[in-house]
Amino acid sequence: MYAPAAAAASARTVIRPPLYRRLRPWLWYTLLLALVSLIVFGSVAADPGGSVVGSNDDSSLFIWWLGHGAQVLADALGFGSGGSGGLLYTELMNALGGGVNGAWNTSLAGIALLLAPLTWVAGPIVSYNLLILCLPVINSLATAVLFRRFLGRLPAFIAAGGVGFSSYVIAQLGGHPNLAFAVTPPLTAWAILALLGPGGHHRGHRSVWTIGIVFGLLLGFQFYVSTEVLAGTFLAAVCFLVCLAAFGRRQFPARAWLRLGLGSLLAAAVALLCAIPLLLTMAGPNAPQGPIRPHGVWNTDLLDPILPAAPAWLSSGVSPLPRVMDIDPAELGAYVGAPALLAALIIVLASSRTTTRTLPVRIAAATGVLVFALSLGSPILLGGGVLTETGPFALVESVPVLNNILPMRLVLHSTIALFAILGVGLDWALSHLRQRRARLLTGLLALAAVCVVPGPQTVHEVTVPDFYEDSIAEVVPAGSVVKTFPRPLAWAVPHADEAMVWQSVSGFRYRETGGYFIGSSPDSPVTYSAPEDSLDALLHGSVFDGEPMPDPASRDVNSAIADLRASGVDFIVLARDSPVLPGSQEEYAAFLDTAVGDPVFTDEGVRVYRLGQ
Repeated sequence: MYAPAAAAASARTVIRPPLYRRLRPWLWYTLLLALVSLIVFGSVAADPGGSVVGSNDDSSLFIWWLGHGAQVLADALGFGSGGSGGLLYTELMNALGGGVNGAWNTSLAGIALLLAPLTWVAGPIVSYNLLILCLPVINSLATAVLFRRFLGRLPAFIAAGGVGFSSYVIAQLGGHPNLAFAVTPPLTAWAILALLGPGGHHRGHRSVWTIGIVFGLLLGFQFYVSTEVLAGTFLAAVCFLVCLAAFGRRQFPARAWLRLGLGSLLAAAVALLCAIPLLLTMAGPNAPQGPIRPHGVWNTDLLDPILPAAPAWLSSGVSPLPRVMDIDPAELGAYVGAPALLAALIIVLASSRTTTRTLPVRIAAATGVLVFALSLGSPILLGGGVLTETGPFALVESVPVLNNILPMRLVLHSTIALFAILGVGLDWALSHLRQRRARLLTGLLALAAVCVVPGPQTVHEVTVPDFYEDSIAEVVPAGSVVKTFPRPLAWAVPHADEAMVWQSVSGFRYRETGGYFIGSSPDSPVTYSAPEDSLDALLHGSVFDGEPMPDPASRDVNSAIADLRASGVDFIVLARDSPVLPGSQEEYAAFLDTAVGDPVFTDEGVRVYRLGQ
């Protein structure tokens, strides 16, 4: 019985369909995914150069970094304007406070270099929006590669699409594309399974060297997209390996684990070699000197998976759960819906018998539960109240580097595990549609899909004064230091950081005194924006508190202007039409006209004041 089966398997391996036939379903799948993405993000697709998705303004931060990466590459190739600094460390923002350490920030350096040609031609806002449109597609494709190891093509494609357009991904696309880049987690699981040995639909031998090197390059690239997702993937991989060891002892002999160990060491060596520039920069100037975020705030509530949050069409737009503090809706991505959880439970219980589907279901279920337990953080919350003071994530919080992970973001990995289980159930149901229970399961899965499907995402306009695209080269010499009103602020509201977009759109013609970034200062181990100068302090104490503007002819104001001149600031630019300019535009214009003198330019949405000689 064995020999004929082996011969038949060998014949199937040798006689393979042409490459175009094997790729054709994937191409159609990619087209379908692209159409769905256009529907979900239709508003931004209609205006890719003038609007962005999200209720915060973190998009301005990423637009800045995409433009910066393109500028660095242009300078390296010899046709840039120069002065961009390094890829991972720059003084283009926070020019008076020691610059920005991009290794500790969400610099998207790897993606910025890939998108550089588009940025050169169409600008950083278009590049950013194309990234938003593409991420659900490439996430789905990467997850489908994993799911095809144990699922048929159609259920693998459907389940992978559920991951690519999951609440986690769509929520993070509302301002955090670095965290929405979810390619590495499923491909990490694929690499682990491939190194352990062939199985499922893939029975050909694969070289440990090939997998190890390619996997290492993927991890190396992930260093330059999001180290937090990389750290979270490490935790999820540990959970996955524990479950593989617990449930797959008979399937994976000792030599398989040896292959995994050798391939993993090779991948780690390649990844660390790629990451050397980033790791060296992390030890450089203006790095944070403590945990980046306080613990106990960004914790997944036990009710989050069943209560619709912002991305789902069933949601009212906000989570109904009380929080320790206000949380950006981009973080509320744990929702999967009660029907999906019920279907997963049924599939796990039905797979208790020993079948070909038992092992993947058990491993996925155990991995998902472990990772979700970590995503709860510490303390564990139920309905906004504390259920237990300490959760498993307390162990992670005690480990340096890993203690910077926000537990809510680990739901990416439990979501992948959940859809793996649902994919197995769909695979079985499609193979047994004549059975009543298969039709019932199919209906439940369809209901689960309806409940979790994202609605069209809302956008807000990006306000860019014409000056930054038209006349800036005639007014502001290249390399000048500029103080912008309003300065970038670490606020989770639209338009708060658009001054960063203006600098990026201008081709980084000038250095900005402000900035929104993670760093440190002599006064604080962790900062989130450039420190206030003396003029900021005077204005902050008045307009932000609803008090009158300070006297522009006062000694304090004159001293603040003198400090700016002495520190090397060349120009002050007032963006008259900025939606977040504190106080009235007329008040600011009158104040600066008296405190600094007549502007040298008053058109195209700005007033430019010269400070330097």
